[in-house]
Amino acid sequence: MKFIDLFAGLGGFHVALRRLGHECVFAAEIDPVLQSLYTKNFGLPISGDVRDIDISIIPKHDILCAGFPCQPFSKAGLQLGLDCPRFGNLFDSVLAILRGRNPEFIILENVPNLARHQGGKTWQTMRAKLEAIGYRIDEHRLSPHQFGIPQIRERIYIVGRRSGLDDFRWPDPT
Repeated sequence: MKFIDLFAGLGGFHVALRRLGHECVFAAEIDPVLQSLYTKNFGLPISGDVRDIDISIIPKHDILCAGFPCQPFSKAGLQLGLDCPRFGNLFDSVLAILRGRNPEFIILENVPNLARHQGGKTWQTMRAKLEAIGYRIDEHRLSPHQFGIPQIRERIYIVGRRSGLDDFRWPDPT
């Protein structure tokens, strides 16, 4: 399958999906240093801020991956959520790409507090928006240490599929 890598960082989604045999056809990352490293590591030109990208240049793809910025939702931050003036509208950019390109699958990642932010209202709003454009959604908290990687860094993972998640199962910790 073909995937895109938004808020690409160092390319964690890229590494994982490439190992599964999938092809990255587009990437975006705002940080110039990370852009350079991503291009060096994967040989793929990378776009900048997703808010400035013309959706028509994004190739058709099967999977949209996005580890959108967590600062608005993190307990360590100001917890401005979707109202954060710097990062609050980035989820809307993801929605616009989903509407414009209609990939079958989505994989999103963020801090676990996203699910609890504003008493759960922020996540409920985001989930409702994803469901309104045709995705069936599930979320689960996972940490690398649950899979033999020596790092405790719990994250919330959100998966979605247009045709439903009846055959989807979260991995069991090893």
